[in-house]
Amino acid sequence: AGWEGASTQRDREAGFVQGLHEAGITLQTREVGNFTTHGAQIAARAMFKDTGADNHPTAVFVANDHMALAVMDVLRFDLGMRVPQDVAVVGYDDVPAAAWPTYDLTTVRQPANRMVAQTVEILLEKIENPKAKPRRVEIDGPLIERGSTRRT
Repeated sequence: AGWEGASTQRDREAGFVQGLHEAGITLQTREVGNFTTHGAQIAARAMFKDTGADNHPTAVFVANDHMALAVMDVLRFDLGMRVPQDVAVVGYDDVPAAAWPTYDLTTVRQPANRMVAQTVEILLEKIENPKAKPRRVEIDGPLIERGSTRRT
């Protein structure tokens, strides 16, 4: 998880937990990385502390790609785990580094163009009708499947 006070964190986590629920999966563990590399490293170590080879999480969803890359580094270089064979990792944003061969991170892409278009549309509506009620729009981003996950 990212910083607890961020709406992006709450929205991403709510969508993730809803998806788990719909798939009949229960969230095993949760740590907070505060949207920082260092925070993600601490969270990854805490998540895998004192877990045996048969009891550790088999997949980690991380609230943004930069934290996911840090989690992958901890798993591979500090804990000697293999991604995705031992642990699958998924990030969020699809930053350029996510596609680097070193990481090959599966991620959810931010649909920036659609987000901007929707924002402009809402802004123009508000300019035309200042009394228009605020509305919330959810825009799904595509899953970009790369090598940090495996199909089962």
